[in-house]
Amino acid sequence: MIEELRFVRYPAKKLDAFHRFLGGAVGLQSADGSDDIARFRSDERSYSVECDATGATSKPVVGLSVRYQTDLDDITGKLTACGLEPARLSAEVCAGKLYRDAVAFEDFAGNRFEIVVRHENKSQRFFPARDAGIKAISSVDLRSPDPERDMAIWTEVFGARVRDFAGESGQLGFDERHHRIAYYPSQRSGLLSVNFEVGDLNDIMRSKYLLANQQVRILDGPGRDPASGEVFLYFQGPEDLIVSYGTGMKTVEPDWTARQFRNARDSFCMWNSDGLLPERWGADWETQDNRKVGTR
Repeated sequence: MIEELRFVRYPAKKLDAFHRFLGGAVGLQSADGSDDIARFRSDERSYSVECDATGATSKPVVGLSVRYQTDLDDITGKLTACGLEPARLSAEVCAGKLYRDAVAFEDFAGNRFEIVVRHENKSQRFFPARDAGIKAISSVDLRSPDPERDMAIWTEVFGARVRDFAGESGQLGFDERHHRIAYYPSQRSGLLSVNFEVGDLNDIMRSKYLLANQQVRILDGPGRDPASGEVFLYFQGPEDLIVSYGTGMKTVEPDWTARQFRNARDSFCMWNSDGLLPERWGADWETQDNRKVGTR
């Protein structure tokens, strides 16, 4: 039922910092916005990231698309049957966000989503602020105190498939790519990271050194995910926003069977790179002598 991951909306206080980071550091293209809203493109979408300083956004929102408005009626009924509280957004709100219709809901952890219809594309090609090799927004990582319970929403209501597990973490896909959503066990909910596909390993390494020279904090990687095969680099932005680059994520066949990896660091990075994100260390995190926990 879900066709695409479309955008992430992020609550912001100071938009200037996001312009510097998402444009100058990450390499996204600034798009149409306003004094209180900054939008950024990574591909043909009208925007892939929206930073909202109006005060109307209290927590990050992940937007995904379905094809028909009638799909939203079915989704609303199924989410309600699961014990959730979906809400249809008004035409005025949808028009301001550049889509035709939408249903908003929160999973059991409190992560917020919008299922949208006909989110606008741009006729002009994506023109990056710098040549980071960005191809598209590719996936999101989320925190949850009970990942399995939240993943069940996506499999039962939206027809997504669990692709692989690492400990209690799980990766979900709804197209030919290995995954588009990943849940990580945590004592709190929230967006862990928004992830962008880049062309190849050279793009990852060029950005790694450029970001370090700009004093952007590298949080994880360069490393490689053993489940999806993706080479990754996670780094810190303003107001706790985390972004990652990834390349080489595998495609899967319809008969793919989910695998279980152990709850340890090498299940999140087969290169055993250093990392500062406790969600991506598994049980190994508790045994580290010099823990590297930051604000995350």
